[in-house]
Amino acid sequence: MGIHNIEKFFNPRGIAVIGASLKENSVGYKVMRNMTSSGYQGSILPFNPNYSELMGLKCYASFKDIRVPVDLSVIATPIGAVPKMIRECIEAGIGGAVILSGGGKETGEEGRKIEEEIKKEAQRGDIRIIGPNTLGIISAQHRINATFAPHMLLPGKVAAIAQSGALLDTMLGWSLVENVGFSHFLSLGSMLDVDFADLMEYLGKDDQVSGILLYVEGMDDVKKFMRAAQAVSRVKPIFAIKVGRSQAGARAAASHTGALTGEDAVWDEAFKRVGIVRVNTFSELFDCAVMIGKQTAPSRSGLVIISDVGGAAVLTAEELAVSGAEPAKLSGELIQRLSGVLPPYWSRGNPIDMVSVASPEVYVQVIQYCMEAPEVESLLLIIGPQAGNDPTKMAEILGKKVGGGAFAACAVWMGRGNEFDKGKRMMLEAGIPTYLSPEQAVRSLLHMSTYRQNIEMLKEKTAEPPPKFEVDSHSAAQLINEAIKQKRFLLTEPESKALLKTYGIPTTRTEVASSADEAVQLARDIGFPVVLKLLSSDITHKSEAGGVKLNLTTQEQVSRAFAEIVDAARVYDPEAKILGVTVQPMVPRQEFELILGCKKDKFFGPVILFGMGGIMTEVLRDRALGLPPLNRPLARQMMESTKAYRLLKGYRGLPGSNLALLEEILIRLSQLVTDFSEIVELDINPMVVTADQAWALDARVVVEAASAASPHHLAMDFSRE
Repeated sequence: MGIHNIEKFFNPRGIAVIGASLKENSVGYKVMRNMTSSGYQGSILPFNPNYSELMGLKCYASFKDIRVPVDLSVIATPIGAVPKMIRECIEAGIGGAVILSGGGKETGEEGRKIEEEIKKEAQRGDIRIIGPNTLGIISAQHRINATFAPHMLLPGKVAAIAQSGALLDTMLGWSLVENVGFSHFLSLGSMLDVDFADLMEYLGKDDQVSGILLYVEGMDDVKKFMRAAQAVSRVKPIFAIKVGRSQAGARAAASHTGALTGEDAVWDEAFKRVGIVRVNTFSELFDCAVMIGKQTAPSRSGLVIISDVGGAAVLTAEELAVSGAEPAKLSGELIQRLSGVLPPYWSRGNPIDMVSVASPEVYVQVIQYCMEAPEVESLLLIIGPQAGNDPTKMAEILGKKVGGGAFAACAVWMGRGNEFDKGKRMMLEAGIPTYLSPEQAVRSLLHMSTYRQNIEMLKEKTAEPPPKFEVDSHSAAQLINEAIKQKRFLLTEPESKALLKTYGIPTTRTEVASSADEAVQLARDIGFPVVLKLLSSDITHKSEAGGVKLNLTTQEQVSRAFAEIVDAARVYDPEAKILGVTVQPMVPRQEFELILGCKKDKFFGPVILFGMGGIMTEVLRDRALGLPPLNRPLARQMMESTKAYRLLKGYRGLPGSNLALLEEILIRLSQLVTDFSEIVELDINPMVVTADQAWALDARVVVEAASAASPHHLAMDFSRE
């Protein structure tokens, strides 16, 4: 339903609290306490047939008695009563409901049935639902606290959306202690109706919201989420935690690709593709909130660290290095200017260590020189408990100099105690993101920098449409449909290579021999040396079964290899169906091999894989993922994300590979899995690319009847059904 009626949650004319109570430990009491003390300017209508008045307000038993407009209901009754409450809300013309009640699908089958009943009631009317099993919602802008949390938000410009009410409650406590404001706290609960995409789309259009934080456990409609995130991230940053890293990885796959495209790695790629920055910890997410809305997104290359605490400056530089970033290199002109105000023994580099003697006036002068230097794009200020310095005076002077966001800057306030806490608060009020440790500041700056890089990548690399190549989709469809018709879901190697060839992906010649004599005849026809490989519909990984014989140069070797392959396969799996062997030309040995592939993810559809191949594929795990459709910039980005790329360009005497041809192969592979949603897994391992040629030496494809027609199986299909 998108953002239809979402405004009812954030700008309602009146709010009904169903299940309001005077019992102090009840949810209904806490919601009423919060609503009446939050400063909300609309009508608050408590509902409970046991009271005539509640907290000084008239209490209602029925919507029939209401004479003022009501747009939102907050339901705090036992969940069994909620379907009836939703029906009554619809009859009263209420457009939104926040269902705090627990006891839904999280409790089992009975709870799931109740949620289904609630959903059916809602679908009969024009009402949107947040919840059930939610903490509720807070809007600082409209002074709404429809939660049972103990406090109201400080006003700010960052919205937080989470599937965990307890984590939002924790963040609320942190925000009050750290004096950090938020625009919204939104607890989604079971996401029976309103989800991440709906709220992101709505908040993306709110000028009072400058950034969004997400805590994600899972979701049903990934395509909707991706569409909303890509649109919103272009105009304001989105930072997210996605739990479940420890569950990543495919446990039983028919291909190497399946083992390498673990679920969590796909979430990483999906977030990057739509501009979301994924953070690792809850505290990092909160630290990003400190940064958003106060400063512009810095670049990684222009950071200058200014410190009056030498050890902290060293820690900051090390944290940058661990993260793969470096501080800016100071020009000779800037060093000369700084030497005019700093002691002779200052660091004369970046970090700028002022050697514990910087007064507020000297600190400001150093900042001024840095802001005027063309190589400086952002500042990280470290302020320590130095003798003789007044923390509040330092905060006041620095706040005036770099506050307001005109120049990207953040501060590390190293001291604690009343005066330092006051100084930190003054810096935050001046619009300077302020942290207690260098590590927090560096990570937050780098997350903001990553957001900037992601958006630049989106604008640059998704603007170019995928090229169109000549393909034989008719023959491809015949191959796939015939296998599915025969209930053969693993294509043989010859079939897999034939499928690749229909889309212009080069493969080695592959012939089938059902006897030793036939293998010898084919070897003579192909030309020595040759390779023999096991052909079986039941044995997936041929090398493990002793099913590959390389560099066969004589007829006798071919005949003997045929017998050895068949015998080894029967020992490996006595029940396996042995179809014979394939005979292929022996490609001259290359220094390294690649893997290309695709796996259909249960959330994101087909996911493209590129990386180091051969027998070391799963040992080295050097790989990059991508979501189709791919164009040339996206294909090149995948290649550049791997260690193998250094070898592909040419390294220490090794010749470079044909990178343009490899890009084209990746795009053709993307086109194949875009056109055929029946492809479940596809494995090209190894793929060999030289300066002028490429070959798929082995291929494996798994298919099944399609559950969604192309292109609706793609996560990046943003067409409106």
